[in-house]
Amino acid sequence: MTETPVPADRPAEPSVDQQHALRTAAARLVKEFDDVPENAIDQFLHAAYDYMADDAVFDNFLPLLAERYTREWLRALAEAETSA
Repeated sequence: MTETPVPADRPAEPSVDQQHALRTAAARLVKEFDDVPENAIDQFLHAAYDYMADDAVFDNFLPLLAERYTREWLRALAEAETSA
């Protein structure tokens, strides 16, 4: 797979490949954080994707980065709940 620059007129929706990668990432996160509602994980994941997509030069790894960011976010929330 080659790196391709993101066009200046980025589409509002992720590509089909990225949508598939986001669904797969959401499934992994749901399995890992079974106490968090699926729709909340999906919202966190898409919010992370949108946040990173705004400034992305290359978009090939955006779903992976969004998954990692969401995982860190969910772990921080779980830690905050256990310490409260």
